[in-house]
Amino acid sequence: MAGATFGILGPVHARRADGREVALKGKEYALLTALLLNAGVPVSRRRLIDALWETPPASAVPNLQTHVARVRKTFAADIRLSTVGPGYLLEVAPGELDLLVFEQETRRARAEMEQGDLAAAVHRFEQALRLWRGRPAEGVQLHDWALSRAAELEERLGETRLDRAEAMLGIGLHTEVIGELRPFLAEQPLSERAWRLLMLAYARAGQRHRALEAYRQARERLVGELGIEPGEELRRLQAVILADALPAAGPERRRPVCQLPPVHADFVGRQAEVATVTAALSSVRGDDSSAPPVSAISGPGGVGKTTLAVHVAHRLRGEFPDGQLYIDLRGAERHPLDPAEALARFLRALGLDSSALPGDLDQRAELYRERLADSRYLVVLDNAADEAQLRPLIPGTRGCAVLITSRHRLAALPAAQRVDLDVLPVEDAVELLGNIIGADRTARSPDDARDLVRLCGGLPLAVRIAGARLAARPHWSLGHLVSRMSDVRGRLSQLSHGSDEVRASIGLGYQGLPPQAQRMFCRLGLLEAPEFPVWAGAALLDTTEEAAEQLIEQLADVRLLDVAGHGADGAVRFRFHDLTRAYARERAEEEEDEHERAAALRRAFSGWVALTRHAHGRLCGGDYRVVHGDGITWRPGQASADRLAGDPLAWIEAERANVVAGVRQCAALGFGELSWDWATSAMNLFETRGLHDEWRATHEAALHAARASGDIRGQAAMLHGLARLRFTQDDLAGCAAALEEALELFEKAGDRHGHALALVTMAEVDRIQGRNADALARYEQAAEGLARAGDRSTEITVVRGIGRIHFNQGRLELAEPFIRRAIRLADDTGDVRSREFTRIVLGEIELARGDLAAAEGSFRRALDGLDTLGFPSGIAYAALGLAEARLAQHDVAGAERLLRRSLGIYRDTGDRVGQARVLFTTAELRRRQRRLPEAAASLREVIGICRAIPAPRRQGLALRALGDVHRDRGDLQAASDAWREALEVLRATNAPEAAEVAALLEPHTAQQHK
Repeated sequence: MAGATFGILGPVHARRADGREVALKGKEYALLTALLLNAGVPVSRRRLIDALWETPPASAVPNLQTHVARVRKTFAADIRLSTVGPGYLLEVAPGELDLLVFEQETRRARAEMEQGDLAAAVHRFEQALRLWRGRPAEGVQLHDWALSRAAELEERLGETRLDRAEAMLGIGLHTEVIGELRPFLAEQPLSERAWRLLMLAYARAGQRHRALEAYRQARERLVGELGIEPGEELRRLQAVILADALPAAGPERRRPVCQLPPVHADFVGRQAEVATVTAALSSVRGDDSSAPPVSAISGPGGVGKTTLAVHVAHRLRGEFPDGQLYIDLRGAERHPLDPAEALARFLRALGLDSSALPGDLDQRAELYRERLADSRYLVVLDNAADEAQLRPLIPGTRGCAVLITSRHRLAALPAAQRVDLDVLPVEDAVELLGNIIGADRTARSPDDARDLVRLCGGLPLAVRIAGARLAARPHWSLGHLVSRMSDVRGRLSQLSHGSDEVRASIGLGYQGLPPQAQRMFCRLGLLEAPEFPVWAGAALLDTTEEAAEQLIEQLADVRLLDVAGHGADGAVRFRFHDLTRAYARERAEEEEDEHERAAALRRAFSGWVALTRHAHGRLCGGDYRVVHGDGITWRPGQASADRLAGDPLAWIEAERANVVAGVRQCAALGFGELSWDWATSAMNLFETRGLHDEWRATHEAALHAARASGDIRGQAAMLHGLARLRFTQDDLAGCAAALEEALELFEKAGDRHGHALALVTMAEVDRIQGRNADALARYEQAAEGLARAGDRSTEITVVRGIGRIHFNQGRLELAEPFIRRAIRLADDTGDVRSREFTRIVLGEIELARGDLAAAEGSFRRALDGLDTLGFPSGIAYAALGLAEARLAQHDVAGAERLLRRSLGIYRDTGDRVGQARVLFTTAELRRRQRRLPEAAASLREVIGICRAIPAPRRQGLALRALGDVHRDRGDLQAASDAWREALEVLRATNAPEAAEVAALLEPHTAQQHK
C-alpha cells in the first residue's frame, strides 16, 4: 500500500498518499525530521529527546509521546511509525523519501563510474543532485546529533558534486567542470580534491597557467588557514603539469582499492545488526563531528563476526568510492599482528613503494592518515586484539569509516558504536543449514534440522561445519548426524571438516590465556550448572572471590564466557556456550587428574549446599524443619553468605536451575550425602515459591543415589521430602506410603529429629482426612523429638495443627489459644512464613465467632506479609480468607475479585485442596447472587475434588451446601438426598456440623414417616 512521501533535502515537506500537503508545527516537524534522518532504523526516546530539545524539560518523555501520537493522527494509515523497544521506527519505501532516492541514485552512479560508463554516471549524478532544494532539513529547529546528521548530509552533497565533476572530466567536459568547481571552492576552499579536479580541468582544457595558479591558490589557503602543505596527490599533479607530462587524452580513472574478502552467498538473518552497523557507518557518531564513524562487532569465536562485517562492507562499497581496506589482525592468536605491519600493508595497497615506508610506527600512522585524508575509505579491521593494536589504524578524518571485529568488547575505544553478536536463532540457523545442504533436505526432516542446529548451539561456524559434513555425505540423513552429536563428549570431534574445526576456533582464545585463567576455564567447564556466580569459581580454585572475579572477567573478555545476567545480590553471573563448555571439559580431563577435579567440584557443591542452608535458615527463622548430612568441605564466609542469600526467595529463584543440575551431578558423581543434604535444604524454599518440578527432580535424583549407596538416613530424608511434596499436591495416599517407609528408615538410622518430622507430616495427613484423634496422638508423639532437636519452627506446625483440629470441631475457645501461641513462637524464631500462615487461621477463628473487623485485619496483615515474602500458596490462602470476610460484610464485588485471584494461584500451583476451598466460597457467593445453577456446579466440583483426595469433612460440608442450593431452587427431594449423604460423611469424621445437618433432615424424615 502506498504511503506518505517526504522530502528533507531542503525545507522539509510531507504529502499524504493522495498527494495532499501535510502541515506540521514545531516539535512535530522536528520529530518527523529526526525520524526521517534515521529512516528504517529504530531511534531511542533518549536520542529523540536530545534531537528535539537543547535542554530537555522534566516532562520530555510524555511530551515526546504526545508529539508521536499527533504525528500518527495527522498521517493516519499513510505512515508506518511503530514503537520498537524503548524508541520508535519510521519505515519508508525507497521512493517515499528523497534522501533514500538520492542515496540509491548516487550508489548506482558510482557503480557506473567503476564500470567505465561515465556518461551514464554523469546523467545519474545529475538526477540525484536535482533532488536537492536547499540545505537539508532547512527551517526545522534540531539539536545535538540531528544537527550533526544534517551537516553530514551537506558533506555528502559536496562529495557527490565532486564525483559528478570527476565523471564529467572523463568524458571531456573540461569547461563545464571549471564552471562547476569555482563556486564549489568558494564554499569549501580547503577541499584538496576539488582543487585537484580544477587543476586537471584547466590542464585538459590547455590552460596550464591557470592550472598552476589554482595550485598556488590552494597552497595559499591550506598554509594560511591550516598551517599545512598540500597533500601528496596535489603536489604530484603540480609536478606533472610543470613537466608537461599530463596525458593528452582519456579520463583519469582512479582504481579504487578493494581488499574485501568475498561475501558468503549463504548469509542469513542478522537484519537488525546489518541495519545498525550500516546506519553507524553511513553517518557521523559522537560529539566530535570530525571523527570517522567506528562500529565494533564483538562476540565469541565462530559466531559470524567476520561474515557480518564483510557482508556490510560490500553493501557499503558505493558509499566509499575511494576504496575498502581490509586486514586480519589475528587478535585471537598467541601473537597478534603488529600494528606497524598492518600499516605497512595498507600503505603499500595505497600506492606507496616499500622502499619509502618509514620504520617508525608513529610515522607510518601519520603517513597513513595523510593518504586517507579528504577521501572516502572504509577500513575493515578484522579480529582485533585490543584497543592499543587498533589506535594507529583509525583514520583521522570523517570521510572514512572503520568497521572492527573482535572477541573483546573494546570498551576503551572512544566514540565507537558497539554491536554484541549472539548465536543465530533456530529458524535462521536452519535456513543457513538449508543453504549449505539444500533446502529440500531440511524440509524433509524439519525436526532433525532443528535438533541439529540446537546441538550446534546456534553457532554459525558449527552449523557450517555440520552442513559441510552432510553436503560431503549425501547418503547421511540429518538424523544420523544428530545421533552422532548427541553425546556431548564427542560433539566437538563431529564438528570438524577439512581445515574448519570448532575446537580450533575456541582453542585460539584458550591458548592466549595465562595459566591460572586456563585453570579457571577448565574447572568451570566441569560444572553442569547452566550459569554460575563468581564465588563458584573461587570454590573451584580454592581462592578468594576477588581473585576469582579477575580470572572470570578475563575469560569473559575473550568471549570464552558470556554474561548471563545478575543474581539476587546484584552480582554478575556467567555462562558457557554449550560447545565452549565441552571444550573446557575436554581440557580439564586432559590437563588435571581425577582427584583434583573431584576435590574442586566437591568444594563448589559444598558452597552451594552451605548457601542453600543459609537461605533456608533465613526463611524458617533458623536451621529447622530438616535434617542434614556432614559432607560440606568449603563454605563462603558469613558476610558473603548474608550478601548472596540474604533474600532467600530471590536467591532460590536465581539458583533454582543450578540447584537441580547440581543435585543431579552430585548424585551421578557419588557425592550422595551432599546430594540429599542439598535437596532437603532446598525443600522449604521450593515449597514457598511453588517450585514443585524442582522439588521432585532433586529429591528423586538424591533418593536414587542414597539407595545405590545404602545410605539409610539419606533415603529417609528424601522419602520424607517426597511425602511433603505429595501432601502439597493432595496425593495423600502417596504421601502416606512414602511416610511409612521414611518413619521406618529414620527409626532404623536412629534419627529422632527426622522421625519426629515425618510424624508431624503424618499428623497433617490425619487432620486433613478427619482422623483427629490419630493426628493429636502423632503431634504429641513428635513433640519429644522436636524438643530434643530444638526445632522450634516445626513446633509451630504442631501447635497450629492442634488449634486447627479444635477449630474444625467447633471448639473456638480451645482453638484460639493454640493459634496465638503458634504466632508468638513464630515471632520468637523470626519465621515470617509460619507466622503469617498461622495468622490466617486466627482470621478464620475470628470470622467464625462473628468478629468481622478483627478477621479482616488478620487476613489483610497475612496477605500483605505473604505477598512481600512471595509465597504463592500463602497468598492464595490469605486472599480466600479475606474474601470470606468481605462476603460476610456483604461486599460481594470485593469478595469476587479476591476469589478470582486465589483460584488463579491455586490452579497455577495445582493445589486441589485450595481450589476446593475457593470453589466452596464461590458457591456461597453465587447463592447470594441467586445464581443457583452456577453455585451447584461449583459445589459438585468441590465434591469431586474431595472424594479424589480424599478430604471427607470438606466433602460433607460441600454436600450440605449443595442440599441448601437444591432447597433454594425448590427441589426438596434433591436437597434431602444431598443432606443425607452429607450426614453420613460428617458423622464418619466426628465433624460438629453433623448435628446441624441432622436438624435440617428432621422435618423431611418426619414427613416421609407420615
